[in-house]
Amino acid sequence: MSRNLILLTLLKHAGYIHGRIQFQKYVFLLEHNYHLNTGYSFIPFKYGPYCQTLQEDLEDLIEYGYIFHIEEDRGDGEVIHRYQLTEYGEEYLLEHDIPEIYEQVIQDLCYDFKNYSIRQLIEYVYENYPEFIVNSEIKTEYYKKYPPLKDFIPASSLQKSNPIITPSFTNWLDEELNLIKKQLNVKDLNDEQEFEIDELVLSMFEIAYEDIYSVVEEISFNLMMEDFDESGSINTQLYYILDILESLLNALRENDLITVYTEITNIKTNLLMLEEKIALNKFSLKSEITRKLSEFIDDTQYLIDSINKVILL
Repeated sequence: MSRNLILLTLLKHAGYIHGRIQFQKYVFLLEHNYHLNTGYSFIPFKYGPYCQTLQEDLEDLIEYGYIFHIEEDRGDGEVIHRYQLTEYGEEYLLEHDIPEIYEQVIQDLCYDFKNYSIRQLIEYVYENYPEFIVNSEIKTEYYKKYPPLKDFIPASSLQKSNPIITPSFTNWLDEELNLIKKQLNVKDLNDEQEFEIDELVLSMFEIAYEDIYSVVEEISFNLMMEDFDESGSINTQLYYILDILESLLNALRENDLITVYTEITNIKTNLLMLEEKIALNKFSLKSEITRKLSEFIDDTQYLIDSINKVILL
């Protein structure tokens, strides 16, 4: 997905953005909090994480007429910049396909931080990413050595940790569970509700998991031989999906319906993220690795679809 589409989609969901700092921080959070590949690289600068390429892209979109830019003079010498989509910007978005995972993650960001003031946004970034404030001119005012917030999980720990939980993810999961309740035609879905699954069927699922695991090991080895920036990220995503699959099978063994459906939705989300990473790196990946990755996605999707069908029988 192009950088321009990311910025325009962000404005679509935010409605408007006040100031260059808010724009920079939002895109920074997409990259670091939500692990979305934005195409931007940030450095520690005067007000925290900053990307010159992002500022240049923003100015280009204003010049092209896709973004409306207003400068508001506050009277004390300070100028506030306000950004909104123009009609041309809205038409541009309608003419281009936006991957569902990008749309969802950007919408999540706008939902999660919609009530944050500029000060609260800066404090959040400073407290959770102190490595980006070493050159900040305002760190003494905004940075307090509080323990980092636990709402989000660093990318480096994704493989060993639970899924990222945000308010928007919780709402989405509630909607998924409500849909499941209708499918099962039950009045309530809780931790105590159980189901039975045939031992032979469970064994078949476990064999399928072992086959998928073997494919991942082969892909992982080939990725290690490759020399491009996102090989580590793709590798981490693969093993993270394997971890969720293992948790799903454990939930099946324990007849834990809530966890089964939670992990199914987690796997679907992470498969979409993996597909997006593959698309973004299609010119860097060898065709054989791309084929194996597609095989992994298809096999994993087939497995969770099969599990879903068995449960609904």
